[in-house]
Amino acid sequence: MIADRTAFEPGAELQRAAELLIKYWLLAIPTAVASVAFVVIIIATVIGVIASVFVGHATGGHAGAGIAIGSGILLALGMCFVGSAVLYIAQGMVMAAAPAVLEDRQPDLGAALSATLRRLPDLLLAGIASLGLAIIPLLLCIVLIGFPLLLILGYFLMYVPAAVVVGGEGGIAAIGTSFRLTTRYVGESLIGWLGLMLAMVAGSVANSIAIHIPGLNLVAAFVIGGFTSAYSALVSVRFYLALRDRPVQPSPPPLLGGPPTVIS
Repeated sequence: MIADRTAFEPGAELQRAAELLIKYWLLAIPTAVASVAFVVIIIATVIGVIASVFVGHATGGHAGAGIAIGSGILLALGMCFVGSAVLYIAQGMVMAAAPAVLEDRQPDLGAALSATLRRLPDLLLAGIASLGLAIIPLLLCIVLIGFPLLLILGYFLMYVPAAVVVGGEGGIAAIGTSFRLTTRYVGESLIGWLGLMLAMVAGSVANSIAIHIPGLNLVAAFVIGGFTSAYSALVSVRFYLALRDRPVQPSPPPLLGGPPTVIS
């Protein structure tokens, strides 16, 4: 059944996205694999940093340990960036397959991968541009005000990947489209964004608990991380398509001839 984009109820769409994701669970495979890869990268990086600190201290004393800590921080940041990029691309793949799921059809992951690779340059450009917009809020996180600014920025950028992968827009143009949709349809976008935030927070809490349990951490990353990321991608695509295709109500024509004349 093709999703009716004219009958759009944001709250019901959040529930429907969860039901569709359970029915077509294959859609979550790309983000599930990427989530496991992200956890493996983090664990390997932490182990590597700890080992380098011990080796540095054993060979160079405190100076060697300090150098190892500095290089370890740079390595950790680099690996986090790599892991985030892998997850970002996997979400793009889910978005490419999302329209089929929204039409109640099985996703074609092979075709989704091909579509994502075709859109990869613009997808990376959009990600880099979005990161550039987030630099000042990230720096302001030192004085706490950056955290709400990041949340606000995340709201305005919520449709960027969908606009690139599904809408076929360029990286910079997709940012403009996302700002336009989130400012024109504030109520619908806020409901969608809050739904995404709740799903992400719940998934992050569950993952943070399970990551300390050997064996369970990878299973949790595969299941919880994969489904949470896939759900976010599916909701983003559904809201993007519905709001993009919604006809804009024309403004009422201006009154001609000035105010009516009162005859006494």
